[in-house]
Amino acid sequence: MTSTPLTDRNRALVLEAVSRFGAGDITGFTELLGEDFVSHNPRVAHDPAAQSGRQAFADYLTGPGSSHLRDATVAAKHLLADGNLVAVHTHVATPQGDLATVDLFRVDGGMIVEHWDVVQSVPDVVLHPHGMF
Repeated sequence: MTSTPLTDRNRALVLEAVSRFGAGDITGFTELLGEDFVSHNPRVAHDPAAQSGRQAFADYLTGPGSSHLRDATVAAKHLLADGNLVAVHTHVATPQGDLATVDLFRVDGGMIVEHWDVVQSVPDVVLHPHGMF
């Protein structure tokens, strides 16, 4: 992968989003999402006839199903960017336990417009010396 101005801008946008989210700034985070934002997370209820994708994701992040995330600390460990796709591997420390996540974002027009994620609990005992991060 070669660094290009587009890739660099998209990398910076996603790092800003992760920073805002990690600081508990849900409003600031959702400001970086496009109006027609699409989340592929199966826990995010979204009826496109009733609300925008950005609003559906904001509702999820401020609702009871994600309260553990609002109290979390988030540290970006690895980031890969190629054009309009940016993946970030994060350590999310929640009151209920730590998570290893990989979020994949698609960026268009300077806004995050699509999101996929995989989430894995960090076990108390890891059966190898490599760690999760």
